[in-house]
Amino acid sequence: MHLPYHGAGIIFWTITEKGELSFLMGNRSMSPQNHHWSFPGGTWERARDGYDTKGKISYRETAKRECLEEVGLDVPSPEHMILIWSLDVPGFHYKVFAYHLDEQVKPPYIDEFSEVGWFTFSTVPSPTVTFVRTQIRKLKHYVEKLGC
Repeated sequence: MHLPYHGAGIIFWTITEKGELSFLMGNRSMSPQNHHWSFPGGTWERARDGYDTKGKISYRETAKRECLEEVGLDVPSPEHMILIWSLDVPGFHYKVFAYHLDEQVKPPYIDEFSEVGWFTFSTVPSPTVTFVRTQIRKLKHYVEKLGC
């Protein structure tokens, strides 16, 4: 019997001096998505991430922890993490949050990525992990609604 997969990630984003939306991506260095670009994120861990106040899996804590582990970026204000994309199908549940940064920051270190970089909508590297381009479009719509 296979247990369902639960995971989460974060798109760190900012607006460049030219007024373009930019976001942090990394080139995965481990299976199953080796050599594909994605956002920091990964698997929910019952013992570490636990459940939210309503007794549901804490995807927010999962995203925070995974980003800290993979790129060393902490989320000082988790209440500002905005859920922008979700996939819930039998056996697979994944949520992606957006988190605004005032400027592009260099991650203190990287793990599970061979490289990281800041990209714009028109410079997304290839190949990407499945659904990454959909997640970027969701981010773009969210930022446009903010009027940024």
